Amino acid sequence: MREINIKDLNVKIEISSLLNFINSKKEFEIDSNGHVYLAHEAPKTLPLIFRGQAKDAKSLEIQTIIANVFTKEYKPEVSATVCTLTPLGAWQNIIALNQDRMTYFDHQTDGVELFENKELENIGWNAIPLDINYREISEFIENNCEGNFMFYDNGMHFNGFVIVSDIEKTKRKVKEYIVGQIKEKIENNELSLNEIDEEIAESLEFFGFKG
Repeated sequence: MREINIKDLNVKIEISSLLNFINSKKEFEIDSNGHVYLAHEAPKTLPLIFRGQAKDAKSLEIQTIIANVFTKEYKPEVSATVCTLTPLGAWQNIIALNQDRMTYFDHQTDGVELFENKELENIGWNAIPLDINYREISEFIENNCEGNFMFYDNGMHFNGFVIVSDIEKTKRKVKEYIVGQIKEKIENNELSLNEIDEEIAESLEFFGFKG
């Protein structure tokens, strides 16, 4: 999984491509790789860093035109044929932009509380009675699945979100991981298929185990 610390991210965009969208007066968006699209047309598997459109401006200076599009939080810099954005200051806006894309959000204090995909959330929910928590599952996803993990980490504060590239493959891998964890717990006598309460029995059945 690609890790993107917003603190260190500089996004380079070809000015010619950018100006085409600015001059169209239509809303457009930019992904973390610096590719520009009409609004709502970027691949859902890529994190966005910007969505907006040009404001009316009388200036013909490229620097001024671009400065009028991006807020100061993006610190746009124009050099030859490239515009560079430093989007750290827009982090809260970036989180909001990606709300409908993220697989889960990792909060500074609350950690991972919810998987946005209903089926993945159901898998995670059924793992809890078996002492397999969302932190373990999210770390498995980050280490074993393809996608993007965009976060802010300055050594003292951390939060971020994950967007997986293939949700079907991710669900399959996560379920296989949990089944493996259950088998390990049984082998180590940490979990018995006998003398279990109803909640654990239901979770075991969900993952294909029966007492």
